[in-house]
Amino acid sequence: MAVLRELREHAPRLKTALIDPSPYHYDQPDWVRVATEGADKEQTRRRKMFELPPGVVWIRDAVQKIDPDAQVLATGSTGEVAYEAVVIATGVETRWDRIRNLADALGTNGICSVYGYEQAASAWEMIRSFPGGRALFSAPSSPYKGGNAPLRILHRAEDQWRERGVRSQAEILFATAINEDYAGEQYAELVARDAQGDRVRVYFGYELLEVRPDRYEAVFNVSKGVSLTQDVVRYDLIHVVPPMRPPSVIETSPLAYQVGPTRGFLEVNPDTLQHRRYPNVYGVGDVIGVEAEKTGERARRQARQVARRLRDHPAFS
Repeated sequence: MAVLRELREHAPRLKTALIDPSPYHYDQPDWVRVATEGADKEQTRRRKMFELPPGVVWIRDAVQKIDPDAQVLATGSTGEVAYEAVVIATGVETRWDRIRNLADALGTNGICSVYGYEQAASAWEMIRSFPGGRALFSAPSSPYKGGNAPLRILHRAEDQWRERGVRSQAEILFATAINEDYAGEQYAELVARDAQGDRVRVYFGYELLEVRPDRYEAVFNVSKGVSLTQDVVRYDLIHVVPPMRPPSVIETSPLAYQVGPTRGFLEVNPDTLQHRRYPNVYGVGDVIGVEAEKTGERARRQARQVARRLRDHPAFS
């Protein structure tokens, strides 16, 4: 939508189409407010028809295959759609299934997450009614949307508990799969509080593998240097950031990185956002394989950049 709006303003004569089956646009960053402030989840969802710029053809269908050599997109029921240039902005999918028992247990037994329209409202119910105990927050090793959202959720939940007078009864644990050497400044405050004994503990190298709802336990793979062990951590409330992957139409296509830490994500030049082998393919947002945080603000900057490049693309000159 951001790319289309930019093109409408700066290259209004281009023929543009949106291929997307969903009737709604979700303001996903606001799900943090839903989960930690009780904001109305309905306010984070808008009908796409009211946001579509004039002149854009909306093909309400799903792309099932991309043939970048033939410059054709195969859809579910519309048929093939040819293009001179294509912008891939599919985002990523939350893979609840990659953590054992998580999909069926979400919203029960103290297990919550803001990474879903329904789940965010459930997380608010759990956070606001938390009476104290052990609150565990996790973050995966795979790229995830929201940037520092896992820490932001922790801090906002903690603010809620202070307001309700239960913070002194709470022990806060933060388990992240990243190595301590790569933690960066965003973790410095938590690490300092851990060292001061402020009822905060930080676990580095902890990748969530399984939840055991009936026992209120989380099972982690623990990576320390070359060693790999497992640890079981008890909780009263756990907020999970699930693993996230590109949709299979991208992950299994020739447009994706085939090896490395961004395997399955769209292969683009981080400076131009053009595909490295198909210069008429562009990427925006969470689906692209770049070493940067996946945030809404970054995606909006990318949209402006891609729109400028499309305006000057040789096919449209």
